[in-house]
Amino acid sequence: MSETNTAPRWDLLLPLIAAGVAGLMVALAFLSLYAFRQREALALDGRIFGLAHDAELRLRESGRETPGKVLEEILVEGRPEVLGLVLSDPNNDVLARAGSEANEFGSRTVDLFVGPGLRGGSGPPGPPTERWTRGQAAGPRGRGRLVLEFILDPSAGSPPWAIRLLLPAAIAVSVGLIALAFLGGRLLVRQRREALHEAQQRRLEALARAGAGLAHQLRTPLATIKGSCQLVGEQIEGSSLFARIQTTVGQADRMERMLSMLLDFARPPAPQPQPTEIRALLQDVAAHRSRVRPGRIDTAVVNADPEHLAQIIDNLVDNAEAFSPSGERVEIAATLQRDRIEIIIADRGPGPGPDPEELFQPYVTTRADGTGLGLAIARTLAEANDGNVILRPREGGGCEAVLTLPVVQGN
Repeated sequence: MSETNTAPRWDLLLPLIAAGVAGLMVALAFLSLYAFRQREALALDGRIFGLAHDAELRLRESGRETPGKVLEEILVEGRPEVLGLVLSDPNNDVLARAGSEANEFGSRTVDLFVGPGLRGGSGPPGPPTERWTRGQAAGPRGRGRLVLEFILDPSAGSPPWAIRLLLPAAIAVSVGLIALAFLGGRLLVRQRREALHEAQQRRLEALARAGAGLAHQLRTPLATIKGSCQLVGEQIEGSSLFARIQTTVGQADRMERMLSMLLDFARPPAPQPQPTEIRALLQDVAAHRSRVRPGRIDTAVVNADPEHLAQIIDNLVDNAEAFSPSGERVEIAATLQRDRIEIIIADRGPGPGPDPEELFQPYVTTRADGTGLGLAIARTLAEANDGNVILRPREGGGCEAVLTLPVVQGN
């Protein structure tokens, strides 16, 4: 039991470890995506400033040539990221356009300094000299200053699609990793429980074989001792030694019961199930035991071996009577819970202790005259009939032994 309690909870540890790894993976993917976006944005800025520089040089050299021709040339060089160009003066008057004029896709503006001596060009109606003069007449700082707007494609500056899929892929892989870790942890815990159960079964089978062999070897000499004592007792009846002979015969009977329990534990008989009415069975137990007080007993029929049920209840009642204080009665009840019936044997003894499951181990007992097999046999027989036996603390002090069995449908 202690090995089970101190074993790592892999069903919790593996998902936690996987969650940490998944979080790190998603964080790295996010940082990588952010770095690629920054790189693409910086590269786009560099290309735009390069195009703006070329436009500035060509506008300075264009003389009286139209600025629209310069913009067409720059647009060809900037495709596919640049959809359109708009050249304006500092007063936002458009001087020339090329390509798309809509800027809902996003745009960048760059200031151009073409010098105060630039003349000519085309754009809105009006004399060319006047249009360029308006662009250079904003004072000393505005002379020769123009504004070039780049209308960009929506995908400009974005990383490639393979990089954009990095974060969703990391999230999907993280979810899958956590799910696999959860399933793996559950599988490890299940395998460990099965391994412990198999080891426990092998240990019990070894103990049972050893006990059965010992019981067979002891029954014959014990029967001889018991028979001899009975014969001696018949001859000295009324003598002062008769009481001692009777005590010896009583202890021999007790040893026979212990050997019978040992054989039952070693080779429990196969169940012979048949419909058995619980109320009649428990009322019969209460009628033959003076310390048993029946409580609420629901009507239910179970498909189980009646001999097994009788032995289970006898073992549980014997255990309850042994631990009950003098004068206290053992209460027996049966409560129907949907498709199962709970038979409860309750006492006011010291209780099952901090680890009730330990009491179901063979040869583990807190009774001075106990064999440590009663509860183990009770659970073995209950499981053979598709049921179970547990111990739990009783409210107000004491212990409750609960036998759970499936009921016959429709009863």
